[in-house]
Amino acid sequence: MRARRLVLAATLAALGAVSCARQQRAARGVRPELPPMMRQQVVNAVNAGDGNLRVRRLRERLAAEPLHVAVRLELAAEYGAMGYPELELEHCRIAVERFPGSTAAVERLAKVLRRAVPAGEAAAVLAGLVAQQAKPSAETLAWAGILLDEAERYREGEAMHRRAIALDGRRDYLHNNLGYNLLLQERYADAAGAFRRALALNSTSAIARNNLGRTLMRLSPAEAKAQFERAGDAAVAQNNVAAALYEQGDVAGARQALEVALAYRRDQPQILENLRLVAAADGQPIVLPPRRPGVWQSVSHALKVAFGTPDVRQQTGTAEAVR
Repeated sequence: MRARRLVLAATLAALGAVSCARQQRAARGVRPELPPMMRQQVVNAVNAGDGNLRVRRLRERLAAEPLHVAVRLELAAEYGAMGYPELELEHCRIAVERFPGSTAAVERLAKVLRRAVPAGEAAAVLAGLVAQQAKPSAETLAWAGILLDEAERYREGEAMHRRAIALDGRRDYLHNNLGYNLLLQERYADAAGAFRRALALNSTSAIARNNLGRTLMRLSPAEAKAQFERAGDAAVAQNNVAAALYEQGDVAGARQALEVALAYRRDQPQILENLRLVAAADGQPIVLPPRRPGVWQSVSHALKVAFGTPDVRQQTGTAEAVR
């Protein structure tokens, strides 16, 4: 049995799709009441900030310029760097409350929520924010859709992605986001159409092209391989084919594709990590194939796929929206 699920898109990172169910709790607007212990942690964080010269100066600036959203977000980031995520989250919530039209504030809140709270709660907060705004921006809708997808509320996420596209259909990443949502719903033909629209707007998007390749593995494997090859060199393409096969449960096919990838390149640790995961799944030893002569090709970007390794999960996910 495979212990990990693979996500091929590079995103907002990150965002690996999770297979376990997450507990959800209702949010009150965009500022749910903090539990007593968390409130005390916030107080402690404030007190700790008194000894930090940078925090003290940022607080002084914020007191002098309370309507300066960038200062509040900078202060939030400083608290996060100090190890006080609760206070970082609270400042982000305040920023969104006071500056609902700020794309930077919404983006920062979404990213902090993804790190700090369960997926269900993060989705509830962003969905609540959308409900409160008369005219939410495409970015706000995109982030709400991403967090709903992470919470496995795919139909609601799809509605958010379609609303974002209705506001601005010229942004390729919005079509990529919708495609990824449809892929999660196993609506492969619809997902492929969305990825093709993203590529029509931006033919250089390796994210959308890899997503299209992954989707086509369910529809036309030969075309899928061609899409993977357009996104990277031969080793990258075979690695990504292996990723798609592995996710479909074809461990033997994944091993074969990885061995081909390693015949091209052995200096990519992610391919080796993938092979180790396949070996753990099929119980077979790792055997490095002989190198193919004359096929060393430069790789212009990092591999897009690994079977759930943490460093890659942080680069993958639903979307490339508003990174």
